[in-house]
Formats: sequence, C-alpha cells, structure tokens
Amino acid sequence: MITKKQKRAIELMFEGNLSQLAISEQLKIHPTTLSRWKRDPDFIEAMRVFTDSVISRSTPKAMATMLKLLDARSELVRFNASKDLLDRAGFMPTVKQDLTATINPVQITDNVPAGSDDDG
Repeated sequence: MITKKQKRAIELMFEGNLSQLAISEQLKIHPTTLSRWKRDPDFIEAMRVFTDSVISRSTPKAMATMLKLLDARSELVRFNASKDLLDRAGFMPTVKQDLTATINPVQITDNVPAGSDDDG
C-alpha cells in the first residue's frame, strides 16, 4: 500500500514536466526518498495501475481524434489515420513475396552426323 505523498509523487511524475528535485521539494521530502520509492515494488505497481487508468480514460478521446483525422484535408493524414485504424483492427497488408529463380543456360546438342543432310 502506498501513502498519499507517494500517490501524489506518481501523479507529478506522470505529468513529466518536473524534475525529481522539483517533485521532492513540492512533496517536502528528500530527493533520495523519491529515488527509494521508485525502486519499491508497491510504488512500481501503483505507477503501473495509474498509467493503465490514464490510458483507459484517454482511449475514447484518442479514438475520436483518429476518426476526425479520416476527414482531414491532407491526403497523407487521411491515409495514415486509415492505415493505423485498419492495422489496429487486424487488417494487415498482404505480405509480398520476392521470388527469384536461377535458370541454367540451355544447351543445344547437334547429334546429327556430318554429311547425312538429305537436303544437300
């Protein structure tokens, strides 16, 4: 189980715009305390749960953005949005096979004896 300060540390770390020193100062803890927390299995698990929660809450907004991009002015943006959605839905492009073959030269053997030509 993590403390309220540890939970707040996770939130501040997730925002990504504060240094470890700034987070420590804001929480009124020593920077080495935060370093120790970051190695603690309970803290690590709480970070994972928090991250999963943020991603889960953000998924509908992200999907709405991708769908809006299907109507973008740029053909490249529309293509990339379409491709990404199709890839995620499991519609993978056909895998192209490069086929190369080595053919030995054809040998023509003349097995007709000289002088046996009836035509002259």
